[in-house]
This record gives sequence, C-alpha cells and structure tokens, in this order.
Amino acid sequence: MLPIDYRYCPECSTPLSEGMVDGRLRKYCTQCHFVRYENPLPVVVALAQKDGRFLLIRRAIPPKKGYWGFPSGFVESGETPEEACLRELEEEAGVSGEIQRLLRVGRLEDTELYGDMLVVTYLVRVTSDTPVAESDEVDEVRYYSASELPSYLARSLRDVIEEVGGTS
Repeated sequence: MLPIDYRYCPECSTPLSEGMVDGRLRKYCTQCHFVRYENPLPVVVALAQKDGRFLLIRRAIPPKKGYWGFPSGFVESGETPEEACLRELEEEAGVSGEIQRLLRVGRLEDTELYGDMLVVTYLVRVTSDTPVAESDEVDEVRYYSASELPSYLARSLRDVIEEVGGTS
C-alpha cells in the first residue's frame, strides 16, 4: 500500500510532469493542471488501560508481525478518529472502552507496507471484562504493567507512561 507511482493524469491521461508545486516536488499535469498530492494515511492508536495496566495485542499479520503493540488501525470514511479508535479496540482486543483524552498526534513512516501515516493516539479506559483475540490480525491479547512492557514500547512511551500513571 505504499504510495502509487502515478505516471499519467487520472483526469485526462496526459503523462505527468514533475516539478515544484506549492513549495514541494510533485507530479502534475500540464494540460488540466491536476496535482498529485501525497497525503498520509490516518491511523488511530488505543493506549488502553484497566486497573493501571496496559492492554496489548500481538500482531498476527504484517506490518510488525509477532510484535506486541496497542490496538490500532485506519480511520475509515464516515467515522471520526474517536469512533475508529473504539472500533479497533473492540475488533482487535474484544473489549469496549471509553476515550479519556487525546494523548498525541504524530507522523510515522512504515517502510514495510503502508508508507506515511498520521497517527492519532488516545488514552482509553477499558470498560468491559476479559480481552479476547477475535481478529485474524491478532494472535494474543493481554494486560501488561508498565514494568512488563516490551522495551521497544517502554522506550517510546516513557513520557506517556509517566503522565498517565501506569503501575510498575
């Protein structure tokens, strides 16, 4: 799903040129003036907690197959980022939740599959009981205390963990 290398204008089929448009190197059409803007994919992350522990999923598919992470996914057309966050939490971990607040918005480049992404992370309080890996995208779901988090998550989330008060 990395960005498509457009060669022809999708409006009039003229071969695209490349040059500076709006201060960036972009492909554009000299005939109809179409500009190929490369926009990031919108992604949400549910930093979900219950009783001071973080809910993680182990990915069953790329990207990052086999790694532990927070429930996450793409914002679909017609839904808000908050709705997408809670949907992904339910789809990937089998639990419902309540968004507490927005934690951060940032950029992530996935060179494995998706390319440039705009990542919106919410702090979510889990409101239902036992998590279950119900999706073919997830191998396992479980809670971790802050001290048990995989090092790659603990390092990148040190400031967030301290802020939200995850237990050690």
